[in-house]
Amino acid sequence: MSTVTRRLPAVNVDTARVLATASVGVTMVAYLTVLRYIVTVAGEPPLFYGAVAASLAAAALLAALVRPRTAALVTAGLLAAGTYYYVVTLPPSFDLAEALGPMVADAWSMLSGLSILRIINAGTWALAITPAPTLFAAYLAFRRHYLAGAAVAGGTLGLFVLTGNADAATTLIGAVGVAGAAGFGDLAGGTTEVAVDEGRRDVLFGLGGIVAVASVVDVVPEELVGEGGGGFGGLGGGGTTEANLLGSADSVELAGSISLSPDVRFAVEADEPGYWRVGGFDRFTGDGWVRTGQARAYDGDRLATPPGPDRAVEQTYTMEGRMGNMPALWKPRSVERSDTGADVLPDGSLRPVRAFREDESYTVVSRVPTAVPTELRSAGTDYPEDVVDRYTALPGNLPDRVEARTSRITGNATNPYDTARVVEQWLSNNRGYSLDVDRPSGNVADAFLFEMEEGYCTYFATTMAVMLRTQGIPARFAVGYTAGERVAADRWVARGLNAHAWVEVFFPEQGWIRFDPTPAGPRVAAEQERIDDARSEGLDSVDTNETGPGEWTPTPEPGTDSDPNEITAVSPNSTPSLRQLAEGANETATVPGADGSGGGGTAGGGFELPEIPPREQLALGAVVALGAAAGARKSGLTGRAYRAFWLRYQPRSDPAADTRGAYERIEYVLSRQGRPRAEGETVRQYAEAVGDRRARRAARLYEQAVYGGGVSEAEADEAVSLADSVVSNRGGPA
Repeated sequence: MSTVTRRLPAVNVDTARVLATASVGVTMVAYLTVLRYIVTVAGEPPLFYGAVAASLAAAALLAALVRPRTAALVTAGLLAAGTYYYVVTLPPSFDLAEALGPMVADAWSMLSGLSILRIINAGTWALAITPAPTLFAAYLAFRRHYLAGAAVAGGTLGLFVLTGNADAATTLIGAVGVAGAAGFGDLAGGTTEVAVDEGRRDVLFGLGGIVAVASVVDVVPEELVGEGGGGFGGLGGGGTTEANLLGSADSVELAGSISLSPDVRFAVEADEPGYWRVGGFDRFTGDGWVRTGQARAYDGDRLATPPGPDRAVEQTYTMEGRMGNMPALWKPRSVERSDTGADVLPDGSLRPVRAFREDESYTVVSRVPTAVPTELRSAGTDYPEDVVDRYTALPGNLPDRVEARTSRITGNATNPYDTARVVEQWLSNNRGYSLDVDRPSGNVADAFLFEMEEGYCTYFATTMAVMLRTQGIPARFAVGYTAGERVAADRWVARGLNAHAWVEVFFPEQGWIRFDPTPAGPRVAAEQERIDDARSEGLDSVDTNETGPGEWTPTPEPGTDSDPNEITAVSPNSTPSLRQLAEGANETATVPGADGSGGGGTAGGGFELPEIPPREQLALGAVVALGAAAGARKSGLTGRAYRAFWLRYQPRSDPAADTRGAYERIEYVLSRQGRPRAEGETVRQYAEAVGDRRARRAARLYEQAVYGGGVSEAEADEAVSLADSVVSNRGGPA
């Protein structure tokens, strides 16, 4: 009996088409990664995943049933529906007719660098925009219009490049996807629209190049060339607390190790000292803060006062140099006089229309809250709905253990005021102060609470605000300057090292009240040590003719707006004191993982081998690599990628070579933002003509390294630091 072997029919797989489709998918993944981040910070991730899955399923169905024109109409309908969904979910207090102009202005501002996270309903906006490009790009890929699909996905990613929400790595992945779609589209061929695709191929390669170049341009500071304006300028180089906290007009990103700037910034004449507040931030992203909303012009009318008791304090600020901030005691009521004019930020703080110059000044009257603890304890929890929505929101990926530990620490507190005091004291008692820290890779508040032992004000304030939000207490992150050095009975001088961050907590019928969890003693000691070092080094910028040793004693740092003698006990008869509550919490809540969530890491602190990426990631990486190889020569992508890497990462060798390389990076940025160095123009002449003080200092070091007696390692380190600042610091001086 013979047997007959039957072979299965061979499956003809067009590898080039599969890889071209996958390359379009890579570009889609790039912009979807940005949207997922926005939704995680400000929305509901499950809805996002559902929208993506539904869009892909609909794309597959439409690809089998309808022509591109019909699919385009469906996409337009999705955009219209998304816009309607966004509008109907705006807060009830939002007047659409009155806000139509500002909405158009916001749309234009986004194209010139306004982060989408600054939109009040950013999560809703991201959900509304997700279906349309996802469906259409996938539809085109399924219909073998690979380059058109890459154009839709790349254009969506390009929007996020312009808004600054797509980082360099994400942008580069998207560009490689475009290049892969083009390269494998060449290899695939055979579609009925080959002629159309051929006619568009060069345009789409240009798109890939534009997206890649945008990742390079995105690191060039806008204020680098010429006098410039805008932004929070005049704060010195990167790497200082001042540049970190006040270097960007509408966001703060937590950094690692940091230093203090001893440079004098301004003098204040006032009846009393305080925290010279610059602004507040409402949206926590997990690794920083963003201020939502747009500023409006100050029209001369009096601003709102705190709802509770207050007192009027007039202040006159005189600038010692260029300054893009407009500090004022909280809460500013009116601007009596200003050499620049003023804008009002969404949180009620002030910002100059243009940067102040040296010796320019302004006068502002503030209404300082004077509520005492008994009033704050009885304030209750009847918060306005918009305050709850805006100031208790947390990223969707915040670990549950943060809320669990906060609940245990504050378990004996019976009202929001005592809860805030307990958290404030617990952080001050259980975490040390240090400027030398490693920036955590995950959620900053979670890391500071469970993994870190010390940090500086940004970490303390961030963690306290997040802890309070987990308890449903409205809190925000505020920045500005501490009082500074007292030089007369009614006059103080603030330096860059006085830049500080703290927390403000909202109380019904009282408004926003300040809390400061950063240990004051170690912070003040570090500031004084930096001043002493600067004086011993002979730095001219550390003192004015009013400041110096022996003139007045340092002003005691103002505490929160309440009587410290009244905060030692919640209720003498029923609960322990706040200090005991904080210390008792320390006894039961200091071991990472005690919440039952695990402490992370390996047992015993041993070495842990890295995990092998899943097969899906390996396959995706292979598609990216092959697509890059197929399109790199035609697109010039490798050269752009090299320049992006070269700008950000400078290998070190000897001091002379390091100094030359640092200046070359600065000159490249200057040439991109302004003009290239002319033939016959010396390095110093060029830096003087188009650069700032960092460029001029780097030019002098370059000449010393090339034509002088050489440079030391310390000077080479300074040159590299200057180059890093020029490339990465957006808030530096113009």
